[in-house]
Amino acid sequence: MTRKSQLMLASGLAAVAMSMAAAPTMAQTTTDAGQDSVSRLDDIVVVSRKRASGEALQDTPIAATAFGAQQLEEAGVKDLTDVGRMAPSVSLQPSSQKGVQNFAIRGMGVSGSTPSDEPAVGIFQDGIYWGSNYGALNELFDMEGVEILRGPQGTLFGRNVTGGAVSVRSARPSFNPSGEGTIGIGNYGAKEASGVITGPLIGDKLAGRLAVQTRRLDGYFTNTVTGSDYGESDSYIVRPSLTWQASPTFSVTALAEWYSDTGDPTVSRGIAPCTIPGCTPNLPTTEGFVTSDDFYEVAYNEPGSNDVDVFLGVIEANWDVFGGVLTSVTGVRNVSTRVVTDYDGTPSAGFLQQIAQDQEQFSTELRFAADVNNFLSYTVGLYYFDQKFDFRERRSLNNDLTNIATRSHLDNDSFAAFVDADFNITDKLTVTAGVRYTEETKTASAAAFGACSLDWETCTFTGPLTTKDDNISPRISVGYDIDDNQLVYASATRGFRSGGFSLRGTALIEPYRAEEVTAYEIGYKGDLFDRRLRVNLAAYQNTYDDLQRTVLGVSESAGVVQSVFNAAAATVTGAEVEVTAIVTNGFELTAAYGYTDAQYDEFLGVIDPGSRKFVRIPENTGTIAARYEHNMEDGAQLVARAAAQYTGDYFYDDTNLLQQDAYTLVDASVAYTNPTGVWTVTVWGKNLTEEEYSPWGSTLGFLGENRFPAAPRTFGIRLQARY
Repeated sequence: MTRKSQLMLASGLAAVAMSMAAAPTMAQTTTDAGQDSVSRLDDIVVVSRKRASGEALQDTPIAATAFGAQQLEEAGVKDLTDVGRMAPSVSLQPSSQKGVQNFAIRGMGVSGSTPSDEPAVGIFQDGIYWGSNYGALNELFDMEGVEILRGPQGTLFGRNVTGGAVSVRSARPSFNPSGEGTIGIGNYGAKEASGVITGPLIGDKLAGRLAVQTRRLDGYFTNTVTGSDYGESDSYIVRPSLTWQASPTFSVTALAEWYSDTGDPTVSRGIAPCTIPGCTPNLPTTEGFVTSDDFYEVAYNEPGSNDVDVFLGVIEANWDVFGGVLTSVTGVRNVSTRVVTDYDGTPSAGFLQQIAQDQEQFSTELRFAADVNNFLSYTVGLYYFDQKFDFRERRSLNNDLTNIATRSHLDNDSFAAFVDADFNITDKLTVTAGVRYTEETKTASAAAFGACSLDWETCTFTGPLTTKDDNISPRISVGYDIDDNQLVYASATRGFRSGGFSLRGTALIEPYRAEEVTAYEIGYKGDLFDRRLRVNLAAYQNTYDDLQRTVLGVSESAGVVQSVFNAAAATVTGAEVEVTAIVTNGFELTAAYGYTDAQYDEFLGVIDPGSRKFVRIPENTGTIAARYEHNMEDGAQLVARAAAQYTGDYFYDDTNLLQQDAYTLVDASVAYTNPTGVWTVTVWGKNLTEEEYSPWGSTLGFLGENRFPAAPRTFGIRLQARY
């Protein structure tokens, strides 16, 4: 969709004043203070189970972590990468391309930037599934909350959630006028400014909200070739929304978002000499390059560029009718990516990569949810999804001795019907059962590397080829309330990750099949000691068949070829602990730990598959945070927060040749709010111990070896004013 079309759509939405009603607030807390002054843990209300009304997280028989707007703000969350460090068994990491997600939960995810790779962790913003891994690391600004659901979520969320789901909910218009503005600065030339205003536009019928943010960064790194800063980023977000309360029982909300990020591409740090045992000297080494001892120095002969633009438009309507709530959620999302990356990350002209990708999608869901009586609550719905993408890539290799280009197209549509119901057998025993039926069609055309002109104008395509598939994803769980504050549960679930075609410059061959999972989970949720201690436990075993992996395999049409095949089977077992404790009034501790044992049972071409580790899956993850809130006599408030997040070691590649050591990140902030509550000043710092780590790295054979380093120690100050 063009920018003009986007503006026309947004204008049309505003003209008809279509905004969704105030649905149950996600991750919002409700106070339970009793008649004394003793602090107690609040309920967290979640909506991801799509019931007629919000539910207390502690009452839901699933492993989930939810964060409200205040928690996200106090933690200094910038995007979903930051959120992932706050939950157990969750790794929400970036890829080698700006804005591309490589998310994993409970050992299952994707690693790489191939556009046809379906996610294993689904991202949903305001009920809209993000169909592409590209454009998936937008900044979390003006959000009401984030829910992370661990384990397969196929019944309610459909395909491509075999690892789990991340649900993001935007802040909604309010009929109570308010506004706030924020400015901030930090080291490395960081600057930010944002503003939010909301209030009634037409009495108690129409409310609006406008949120705008801009951020700039000079870059964390120094390019020793030019002597200039590297890693520059300029981003902005514009988020208008409207809510139309047509009647007490019918409301509509329209939301739009424009996001842009320009500047330098993802930083690639070339490694020379190579680190793989027994490797021969690579191109940078033969040309005399040696990697700097300074982790934050890089060396590029080609600095590259980045330009990512994302548009999202959503209309959600809610109608209280027939004893329940009829909900319609319809949305479009378009992603445009233009990236040039010096992939070898050295002064050598080893690997210059240029990517141009355009994706557009449309989806709509119609569901009805009702609390029929004390025995039965249910949700039933229909879902349709359609997306198209055009992917282009050009590579200049080995001092321009090889210049090749590729292009591919994909059309994908999916239809689903689902039902999920709670049966309250007794006051303490609840059985939840659900099933989802999905039909999916994919049609692909591809021109392999060498089959396109370098400007992509002339290509010799193979295809189109079409694959059709269907799937049934059931789920059943049993929950037992030990008392009003303790729940135990067990569940069994099946889910799938879509099959399809490998579209990354290789020959177009027959499709690979869907990846399937059978998952079992047991859990405990308890609020103890007069709700001053919260303990949530979960243990699981997930069995995967037909795992999709890029290997050297045998194609019926092309013979021996490197492509995506259903090459493996695996079993992932693990356990998770989440604890929140009110130590004293105003002083709260939270901690989480995740253990993941991911084992291959089969792997094509591997003699001992059990010895091979999953890519970018640490065995151990953990976090601990302390928050202290002090209310002063004059009415002012001081909030201090400190957190440490641990990630165990993991491998970057399937062959387990490149490894990232374990690391711990330490963050802290102190916020002071004046007595009238009008303004707040926050001093913050991230990665205070300046851990040197790289979320990902790769080997390029003779052309080099690289790492994609993370940010150093950062700090800054932020001033927020509100009315």
